[in-house]
Amino acid sequence: MQLARTTFAALAWLYVALVAFQVFLAGAGVFGAASFNYHIEVGYIAAYLGPLILLVSAVVARGGGTVGLAGLLLVLGIVQSILPWLRDGAPYVAALHPVNALLIAFLALTIARRATALARARSGGSDPTTAVQPTQA
Repeated sequence: MQLARTTFAALAWLYVALVAFQVFLAGAGVFGAASFNYHIEVGYIAAYLGPLILLVSAVVARGGGTVGLAGLLLVLGIVQSILPWLRDGAPYVAALHPVNALLIAFLALTIARRATALARARSGGSDPTTAVQPTQA
């Protein structure tokens, strides 16, 4: 189980890195340093990771919260790939592409932090990502 948890964390952090790289590639495309094709291709790589992250989270996360977030990440990733297609017919909807990317980045970072907590937890314990945290006075 520890290997699965470590794999989950590695996949989640890889996804975060791909999202950050996507921002760089979009900037490179906007400023003419590179073609947008690189941005598109890396986006599809990230899209293939979405189902894998959901699958591994379902195996290692005991609480439904992390699995639910992974499912939402998958849905947002699908939406992200559809939005540019709407450029001609619904440009204001297509313009949500970078906004959705911000949501994906936040969600990916949240999942990666939870996955890291799971990987660091000893097996047999409860899911540390769903435990109630004490408040500070």
